[in-house]
Amino acid sequence: MNLDLDGVDWQIAQAGPRGTVRSPKIECQVKAKSKPDLQDDSYRVRLEVGGYNKIAGEGFQIPRFLFMVTVPDKVSDYAVCTHEAMRLGTAGYWLQMGDKPVAPAGDEDPKSIVLHVPRRNLLTADSLGALLAGDLEGATS
Repeated sequence: MNLDLDGVDWQIAQAGPRGTVRSPKIECQVKAKSKPDLQDDSYRVRLEVGGYNKIAGEGFQIPRFLFMVTVPDKVSDYAVCTHEAMRLGTAGYWLQMGDKPVAPAGDEDPKSIVLHVPRRNLLTADSLGALLAGDLEGATS
């Protein structure tokens, strides 16, 4: 199934019971930046309005997020693999999209929107678990 037609690049799920929700899921649109625009402790990410509207707003059965991944300039540095470990460079950050308003998409309206992804929203194993549990406060570092 190609979920990207709906603005979703990844669907992340956890098998089995977790709290009061069994097999929780989240859906994510992922944007990679090798030269991220950091201003006032937030990364600025520009999305086309059509793509933004596919993940913004209320009413989705599965919560939707924007994941902004900072990557090294050189593709060969994205992943360093040894027999002991795989290290991915450099970091990922999340932004909840359910509370964002759907943008107008008329001919006279702006064609893109700038989002601010807080640097404190670092993606880690713990923060991802908190997002799956619906604990947005617990997901911030």
